[in-house]
Amino acid sequence: MRRLATAFVAVSVLALAGCAQDFDKGPEGKVTEKVKDGKKFYLVVDPAKAGDETKFRVSKYDYHDCNRGSKYPKCVGD
Repeated sequence: MRRLATAFVAVSVLALAGCAQDFDKGPEGKVTEKVKDGKKFYLVVDPAKAGDETKFRVSKYDYHDCNRGSKYPKCVGD
């Protein structure tokens, strides 16, 4: 019974680890646009307010947490 419980825990941990999304962090700046392309979520950030916007992929949770006009990455995890 103990082996079965240990195996179940090990499989559960591996399954949850496979579900985590890990995208590169974008530049700090102001969120100017949010883009959803199917199941992919993107934020567009203007780091220097100079018109040099950067589009990068984020998790759906970060996408929903960050609104237009908010400061990235401060909006993540607030």
